[in-house]
Amino acid sequence: MSRVCVVRMVYIFAFTSFACSSATTPNRGSGGTLSSLGGASTSGPGGASANGSSGSTSGNSNGSSSGGSSNGNGSGGSSNGNGSGGSSSGSGARSGLGGASSGDSGGAGISGSDGSTPSGVTVKLDAMHQTIQGFGLTTAWMPSSRSLPVDKLFGIAGTDAIGLSILRVGMNTDGSLTGPFIPEAKAKGAKIIGSTFSPPASCKSNSSTEMGGDLLDKCFDSWSTAIATFAQAQGLYAMSIAAEPDFASCQAKGPPCSGDFASTTFNGKQLAAWVKVVGPKLKAQGIQVIAPEVAEWNHAWSNASATGSLVSSHPNSSDPLHCGCYSNTLTETGCAQTCLDGNGYDYGHWLWKDQEAWQAFDIFGVHEYDSQIAYAWPADVNGGKRDKEVWQTEMSGLKYWPEEGPSNDINNGVVVASWIHSALTTGEASAWLWGFYESLFQDDNEGLVTTQGSSTIAKRYYTLGNYSTFARPGFIAVEVVGNSNKDVLLSAYKGPDDGTVVVVAVNKGAVSVTVPIAITGGTAPAALTPTVTTATDNLQARTAVMVTGGSFMAMLPSMSVTTFYGN
Repeated sequence: MSRVCVVRMVYIFAFTSFACSSATTPNRGSGGTLSSLGGASTSGPGGASANGSSGSTSGNSNGSSSGGSSNGNGSGGSSNGNGSGGSSSGSGARSGLGGASSGDSGGAGISGSDGSTPSGVTVKLDAMHQTIQGFGLTTAWMPSSRSLPVDKLFGIAGTDAIGLSILRVGMNTDGSLTGPFIPEAKAKGAKIIGSTFSPPASCKSNSSTEMGGDLLDKCFDSWSTAIATFAQAQGLYAMSIAAEPDFASCQAKGPPCSGDFASTTFNGKQLAAWVKVVGPKLKAQGIQVIAPEVAEWNHAWSNASATGSLVSSHPNSSDPLHCGCYSNTLTETGCAQTCLDGNGYDYGHWLWKDQEAWQAFDIFGVHEYDSQIAYAWPADVNGGKRDKEVWQTEMSGLKYWPEEGPSNDINNGVVVASWIHSALTTGEASAWLWGFYESLFQDDNEGLVTTQGSSTIAKRYYTLGNYSTFARPGFIAVEVVGNSNKDVLLSAYKGPDDGTVVVVAVNKGAVSVTVPIAITGGTAPAALTPTVTTATDNLQARTAVMVTGGSFMAMLPSMSVTTFYGN
């Protein structure tokens, strides 16, 4: 979540998931200006108040921006922000994962991204991983005066349609809703999810809804009941029990912190205790439970906080639990003993150690801030076999971190595509959500569509569409192996029952490339239609490519995202 004053607003994304689309290629158009995205006006709750539960989560990205990024730091989205390629390190990790997470705890992920063996590329339809639930964004804290082009955002046909299927909304401290367009999104078949950021000040250890502070034990029952009541009243598919428990708004610290807003901290042991109270109440209403919904994905599996901010005097993230160790790899080196004892982050491990807590939630929620990469499921949790869906519920370009912007160009669009790629391959995420629709509160890249004062639709909107329009809810991620080009990220998906094959290719390089790709383990389509986003094209459908003997030639323009789709 944005960590910038009001920008860091509580993003309670109500995820809406679409049913699988027809096997026919979605109808694309070019578009390109904000005027083409006019839509419904907001109704219901308006913008964030100056105080109360505006808090979104912390957002830091590190120097791991992939090639073509605006700051030029590193190619391949490697975990340290400097390296190229992006192979996944750590025991148990599969090779060839683009923007791979390094991690000393290892874990399996989907192979097939930037860099593997020097042999040819193969899409393995019979090597299946996670089921896709969809892509989305949040409307929490959206001012009532703004409009939202629901048909464009949640549709798959027509100019500038990108096929989102999840909407995220928020719960204020008083239990009220922040986030319009629930009925409109549901009418388009979307799933709605929610997040909450702080209980009332009287229930906090710091007597404030802002700047972190713990949830007091005396309020476990009342606050958990309030959350379950809210989720039921809004008709939510899933509800997070605490957004970004690893972040405390921290204006007094200065950049990269900026602004104070609703936030609540939990350590690993506290979150395990909390989910055992609130989880059963949500489940009793038939609502999926999301935890831990960390701001930094690395905090899901370690105590190390991310590094790589653009503030030279403060390169590290804020570390509100004072573990004192910083790395974009999963490590415990240098971390305070109290954190290793459960008073720090590492939420996934502490939830796993308490099996009652593990069974009390359904969706493993994360954000991708700060390190700007995903991390693989660790080998020491359930034998390295992921037994919960992973949802990345908020990501954007934040102030003081790489890709802060403001920018609308293809360089940023390609970097955003690499974030998505990392989450879907290394992290095996079933869902991936953006933050705000527009950059309303800071002139940065938090808005999916525009920066302040611009009517040009950002390229990141279209590169997200290269995934969301084609990898539909119900599709299954499959392995891609054999890619040796560090500038190319490859991922693939198949329809659940109609023979559809989708290959998404990100070319971060300054030159165009042609990649031969074989399709094995199932029936290959006779042809695949490429849909391309470049500096000049926006989700532009091009002439179909023939598949001969189960293989095709993927022609990838420089600095582009291309989706190949067929059945």
